[in-house]
Amino acid sequence: MHSNQKRLIEGLNGALQNELGNIIRYLHHSFLVTGVNRGPLVAFFREKAEESFGHAVKLGEKIVALGGHPSIKVPPMKEVGHKNTEEMLREELESEKEEVENYIRLLRLVGTDIALEFMLKEVIKDEQEGIDDLQRRLT
Repeated sequence: MHSNQKRLIEGLNGALQNELGNIIRYLHHSFLVTGVNRGPLVAFFREKAEESFGHAVKLGEKIVALGGHPSIKVPPMKEVGHKNTEEMLREELESEKEEVENYIRLLRLVGTDIALEFMLKEVIKDEQEGIDDLQRRLT
């Protein structure tokens, strides 16, 4: 395995770890939502967890296809007690923005793997749509 492919697999594993963390954080936020808008926000956070699960599956499968081993590590998360809805949405917005930046960096390592390039661009599209949605919810 040459160094560029090794860096690519490491980057994909980093993205996988982030998606696994996203699943947990979105699910946790769905538990914490209270108030009159609880129903729609619980559904929103759980849909986002499912989206992250889908991204994680794609990443894990590609890592194996490239000869790597998918990580099961989850980034450290801090439990800060109860948050209000706006704080949760802002946290998710910042996370989505970081995800887009990370995926764009990964695109530079793809080389001639058109399927991987397409997959990453599809994930970036999902993340950008998430950013747009979160920004609308916060205005």
